[in-house]
Amino acid sequence: MEKYYFLRTLVEEGRQRCKALIGQTFEDGAKVDSTVNVSADRALRDAYPTGTTFVTDSLRAASKYYQAGNIYPIGILDSDYRDPKHRPTEEMLRAYEIFIGATDLSDSVSPKEKEPSKTTSKSLLGKMKLNPELKIPSIGSEGFYVDSDVWYLLMRNIQNQVNTMLIGATGGGKTELVLLACKKLGISCSVYDMGSMYDPVAGLLGVHRLQKGGVSVFDYAKFTRDISKPGVVLLDELSRAPVTTNNILFPCLDSRRKLPVEIAGGEDLREIEVHPECCFIATANVGVEYTGTMSMDRALVGRFFPIELSYMPPEQENKVLVKRCGISISDATNIVKVANSLRNMYNKQEISSSISTRETLMVGDLVADGWDLVRAMELVLLPLFEGTRSDGERGIVCRVISSR
Repeated sequence: MEKYYFLRTLVEEGRQRCKALIGQTFEDGAKVDSTVNVSADRALRDAYPTGTTFVTDSLRAASKYYQAGNIYPIGILDSDYRDPKHRPTEEMLRAYEIFIGATDLSDSVSPKEKEPSKTTSKSLLGKMKLNPELKIPSIGSEGFYVDSDVWYLLMRNIQNQVNTMLIGATGGGKTELVLLACKKLGISCSVYDMGSMYDPVAGLLGVHRLQKGGVSVFDYAKFTRDISKPGVVLLDELSRAPVTTNNILFPCLDSRRKLPVEIAGGEDLREIEVHPECCFIATANVGVEYTGTMSMDRALVGRFFPIELSYMPPEQENKVLVKRCGISISDATNIVKVANSLRNMYNKQEISSSISTRETLMVGDLVADGWDLVRAMELVLLPLFEGTRSDGERGIVCRVISSR
């Protein structure tokens, strides 16, 4: 395959610039400097929005800048090309897919573009940012995207044993985010599916069991052991837990840091102390469309530090689909365009359900396995809505898919 280079337009000091994306090398192995300006076809650059990525088959050093050969916009919808002559070749498209699959483009910003950091190496935030072990997960390595503020806030709360609740739509990666954070910190994470805990007393405290001879023995729940050691206890989908769970959890989550076990036998331990290095993290799905979701008790929510997770930016979700599903950037862009159209309609209360990243990944997996793009979207998205292909919410979704 021929050598290609990838560039991006940006605004720097009030002027439009063009610079190479990070993570590239010349044919001789020398590193391409992503802070150096690139001279490229200005008329073609101006024909597309700032932030557009371009591909070129030639990049050479010229005094204090790089000189690019012919450039072509890449990673955009077919309908967005201003002229058919601007389209890149299939080999260029393939090279771009390989590149973004191996590179975390969220870091493809020159130092001059980034806001000056107000943190110092003496602060906890400064220390975390300087610690390579706590680096933000990247699309290139983990196939995962998270906002930097969310990441460092979660890491800070875990290290300080601050009870934290991640709030957001289902399928947005809340559980995976906690597991990644614990892996980076090198601590254990005990996961409890609160939505399926129909008997909180048995699941969190324990049960009496009869042994031979009719002797009753109290069998403590695994939860009592997990809160007695360092690590994270993840209360997954706490918003779906029975309301009787609240009274059991309250003493663990407030300043008492104890779990009363009043149902234990006469000689059994009636109170479990929460380990000083144990941290409780909860996830909660919010919205009327989530079947089985409880209206959460204000007293329970108030015992957690809330972190709200939004859908990832479209360009990042595109890259996640390319990385994790192995599909083309064009297919990924179309999937995310449809998803965001439906998300916007949900926000305007035009439809009753939104589309999660979990569902865009399902569509991407079908496309990777050979399904037609439109049919893959229909198979995954239509069952989420009522109506027919021509009427109701399902009809609306069909029209959105067809329009893309």
